[in-house]
Amino acid sequence: MLCPQFKYKTYSNDLSKLTEYPNDKYIEMAISLDKSYSLNEVKKMIPNSIKPTWFWVNNYSKKPNLRDEPESGQWLFGISDPSSKLGQALSTSNVKSESDFLNRLKKFNKNDYQFISKRQKDGLIIGAVVTGTKENLLLLQGQPYVKASKYRCHCRKILI
Repeated sequence: MLCPQFKYKTYSNDLSKLTEYPNDKYIEMAISLDKSYSLNEVKKMIPNSIKPTWFWVNNYSKKPNLRDEPESGQWLFGISDPSSKLGQALSTSNVKSESDFLNRLKKFNKNDYQFISKRQKDGLIIGAVVTGTKENLLLLQGQPYVKASKYRCHCRKILI
């Protein structure tokens, strides 16, 4: 995943490769956003036919710098979407808003809470993991809020 405040040597654009994928697959993709947004803003930006399962919380310094590669998954903070079945399966608690996330984080780790809460005024969400069909995900292609996109896992056959 790519932080909006950092510059990277390369940017992945797997949305541009979607036309190569079969039509009968359900695809998981990570999208990095161009700036921080509120959880509600991101939910409104993403078309209804695309299902977000996880939202990436900004816990990075505001100081811009150059990075060789994307941020590592082991250091990411996130909110699982409790409205999706996958989000319910992955989440032990239903976090419904940034303030809910911050309140739970404060109880768990005050240092992380203090660092992350300073970013709330700009919006905490800087990326998302989304799922959908090739046709659905193509709706994200060319959207100004998508800074980068990365195919996340193997496609799953759509079962009807």
